[in-house]
Amino acid sequence: MSNPTQLGKTTRSSGLSLDEIINDPEAEIKDAATARTFLDQLYTIQGEPTTPEHISHALFYISQTKGVNNTLRSAIRATAYLVRELATSELTESIITAVSSKIEKSVVAAISPQVANILSAAENLEKTNENTRTASDNTIKRIESITNSPGHMDTSQLESHAHAAIKERQLLIDPDSNHPLLNNAATREATIDLIKQALETIDQVDGPDMQLKSIACLRNNGILLEFSNQEAVAWIKEPANKTAFLERLGGEVAIKDRHFNIVIPFLPITTETDKPETLREMENENNIPQGSIARIKWIK
Repeated sequence: MSNPTQLGKTTRSSGLSLDEIINDPEAEIKDAATARTFLDQLYTIQGEPTTPEHISHALFYISQTKGVNNTLRSAIRATAYLVRELATSELTESIITAVSSKIEKSVVAAISPQVANILSAAENLEKTNENTRTASDNTIKRIESITNSPGHMDTSQLESHAHAAIKERQLLIDPDSNHPLLNNAATREATIDLIKQALETIDQVDGPDMQLKSIACLRNNGILLEFSNQEAVAWIKEPANKTAFLERLGGEVAIKDRHFNIVIPFLPITTETDKPETLREMENENNIPQGSIARIKWIK
């Protein structure tokens, strides 16, 4: 804030105070309006706004007026330079203010969607993490409940059940070594085609699905079929279906069941093990399905 004492200070070139000089009643220029009118007539462009830059230009022109001594010319030029510097400072500040405002608005407008997306993504990620933690906790609890349940089976038991289920879906065909079609010289494609034709002969509307999962040709000329279900194997083994199936294959072909060795202690030595009637009688006495016992032999 300006000091009133300084405003009334007497200048070096006269005995008048600054207030007396400004308010000189005999002066032609008494205010800003008369000052602008005077300058427009000689040094500035009429109608343009009065800026520090324009005033500095006017002062430089005034310093070139004839009759101005060197001291006065230097004073005018010094004032012009200072006003020019003031104009530059104001222009710089106005540019900085304008540019800063525009940059700020542009940056805010540019990053607002990204910020919103980031916040949304963060929220979704948090929800996903929470759901994952919940699912993980539930899975752990489920595993623990299964593991601790009385009927839980370990890995070896599960594998055993899986192998047993596969065996139930398998059927072993044993063609004679001299079979005209199913022999070592036959191509895999020809073997598959013949087996499919044989299956078609026993495929009925009321029968099970006869879809094959795999066909494996064994080294001993045997052919191992795996079906999609164990009902298909049981269907083929029925006497009528078995006969039709083997006849379609032609030649000498047999369906071999899986055999398991069982030791029977204390079997009387008088048992006629070589007679089929003995095997059937043993099956009847023990409620075993007919044909379950393939043969009996003595061990030492």
